[in-house]
Amino acid sequence: MSATKVELTDITPSGDVAPDPALFRYKSYARIKTLAKGLLDMSLLMANVTQLQSLISLGPGSDYYYANMVMISLSIVLQIITGILLLVLGSMEGKDLEGKKAANKLNNVTVGFVLAITVINVFATAFGIKHSKR
Repeated sequence: MSATKVELTDITPSGDVAPDPALFRYKSYARIKTLAKGLLDMSLLMANVTQLQSLISLGPGSDYYYANMVMISLSIVLQIITGILLLVLGSMEGKDLEGKKAANKLNNVTVGFVLAITVINVFATAFGIKHSKR
């Protein structure tokens, strides 16, 4: 039986042996990253629904009403699609090369949707929702 050499730096504050940093747990990282993206998407979705509610309460007389309506609605639709893609991506195993390629493509599509959502929301914020002076 060979003894494993444990250095003082390999001990965690709780007294356990720390995992080898060379053993990166990709699955765990990918799932946490997907969950974080999903949570950020949910918070942005809630903000957009609030913006849409404010816009509808102001009515068509407000400045840039239709432009804001289209941008916020498009952003909400893209966020829902992104949420579905994240669910699919989180459930993918990627055990073989084809599975990994499919997961990578789906991840790239998801990043593209997130970029589109960000750009749309920047424009929606730039046009803003405010009372018109008419």
